[in-house]
Amino acid sequence: MNKDVLNTSPNAPVLVGIDGSDIALRALDRALSEARARHVPVRLISAYPLIAVGEPSLEARFHEAVVAESKSYLADASEYAREHAPDLEVQDVLGEGDAARAVLEEARSACLVVLGKRGRGGALRGRLGSVSAAVAAHSPVPVIVVPPSEKQDASDAEVVRQEARASEDVRVPDAKAKDDDQLSASQTDYTGSVVVGVDASGEKNPAVAQAVEYAVAHGCALSIVSVNGALSGTPEWFQDQYNRPYYFQEALEKLSELAQRISGEHPNLTVTQHAFLGRPGRVLVQATRTADLVVVGSRGIGGFTGLLLGSVSQAVLGAAAGPVMVVPSGR
Repeated sequence: MNKDVLNTSPNAPVLVGIDGSDIALRALDRALSEARARHVPVRLISAYPLIAVGEPSLEARFHEAVVAESKSYLADASEYAREHAPDLEVQDVLGEGDAARAVLEEARSACLVVLGKRGRGGALRGRLGSVSAAVAAHSPVPVIVVPPSEKQDASDAEVVRQEARASEDVRVPDAKAKDDDQLSASQTDYTGSVVVGVDASGEKNPAVAQAVEYAVAHGCALSIVSVNGALSGTPEWFQDQYNRPYYFQEALEKLSELAQRISGEHPNLTVTQHAFLGRPGRVLVQATRTADLVVVGSRGIGGFTGLLLGSVSQAVLGAAAGPVMVVPSGR
């Protein structure tokens, strides 16, 4: 296990948030898959709100109603989990008060948290729900945020498609690459792969170790992606002159060295490397269209210490069309 992530017991469960929504059920399916891969239990959590109105009898009726509702969500989800994953131990927890706080408290004894991108309330809370945003920013263990399917809500996929049409992100030219390998970010297909964004910290970024571990456990390929944003906002004539292989040779060599080290440690793992010019968040958002999972650190190199969730991870989580894992960075 990555040493930069909270050390948990070998049997620590996969924790999944349940709120009765269709997206939460989609997250539960993902959590069951993750628990199987890790051979650990799945733990369901639902939290009910507290309210103070100054009228004891009204507060008591409200409390009774929301507790009963949360218990019914857990009962339905537990039945679903046992039906679809009879080989797994299913646990459930009833939280009290703020949902994000309840999830974070339970996360301390979990190996992974899985949440729907938006809970009940949907688009009224924006493309990234308040609970998933808060948990991704503060969780001591990795968090997978699962978006709705296009049948449930096509807005995320449509945002990514619009950005793909307007995207100017291009692959870094590499003299060793084949001509047919020179694809833009929106054209690159990562089907069957775990994609991890790599910054200047390279393999020291906890996200890299988690991505490798995940790919090995799930039998996926690994795609390491590096994005040079030096040309953002510069004139096109300058970009044309700057867009030459020798300007990026050192970065390409470092990416290649990282790929070779990972392949050497995991000879059965297929590792590919992809370097782009453009905006890191936008490039990784495009990867969510086809990747099995996109992995990002909660904060990249050079990030402000006070920002618990960095700009790249925020951009990817907010617009992702597929599942994203946020890995805690060193505080």
